[in-house]
Amino acid sequence: MNKISVNHPIEVEKKEFTIHSNENLEFKEENKEIHYRILVEENVHCNLVFLGKKINIKLELIQKEGSSVNLSSFLENSNNHVSIKLNGYGAEIRYAYSTLSKEDSKNHISVFHQASNTKSDVSCNGFSINQAKIIMDVNGYVEKQSSACSCLQDSKIIELENSLSQIHPNLYIENYDVEASHSAYIGPFLEQDLFYLESRGIPREVATKLLVKALLLGKLNLEESQKSELIQRIETQQL
Repeated sequence: MNKISVNHPIEVEKKEFTIHSNENLEFKEENKEIHYRILVEENVHCNLVFLGKKINIKLELIQKEGSSVNLSSFLENSNNHVSIKLNGYGAEIRYAYSTLSKEDSKNHISVFHQASNTKSDVSCNGFSINQAKIIMDVNGYVEKQSSACSCLQDSKIIELENSLSQIHPNLYIENYDVEASHSAYIGPFLEQDLFYLESRGIPREVATKLLVKALLLGKLNLEESQKSELIQRIETQQL
């Protein structure tokens, strides 16, 4: 996997590029504000992974006809602003986003279906530590001329204490020939899940971390080395 790794004091940086062929790309950022504009060419299938700490990230992803993208993001104590534009017929995006926050976190994700037969599946998961307030605005837009589209959302924020976190799931649909749905949950882990693990001899603290790992890593499309790094980050947290 090609890697782009940066570790500098906080600064603003802009990057713009085009993906012409099937690729796996990792972007790793820390302590900065970064703006990406990525264009995915026709019939390109790629896997993009964003890993970040203490960053403000803005991502504009534009997909042409027949393109397919698996986009996975894991951000810690960060803000996230993502705009995905499905500009070509049959373009597809699967976006799995996870945030682990000890600090307030603002997240704005929008998917624009600007062509027919486009598909989006957006999953956003957050875990709040020390009453950090996580805000998720998740928006799906299907324009009037875009038919036979699928626009799916699933959002969850787990808080062990009341953090006043918010999820705003929005669907703006202007075409009848569309599959669209959203779900949202804010609150603690289900007591029945914790009880099940405890009944197997797992202490509650360990059980909680197991559930955090499942929440934040379960839907990300990662290599083993990336997953191991994120497991270590979660293990070091005082929940």
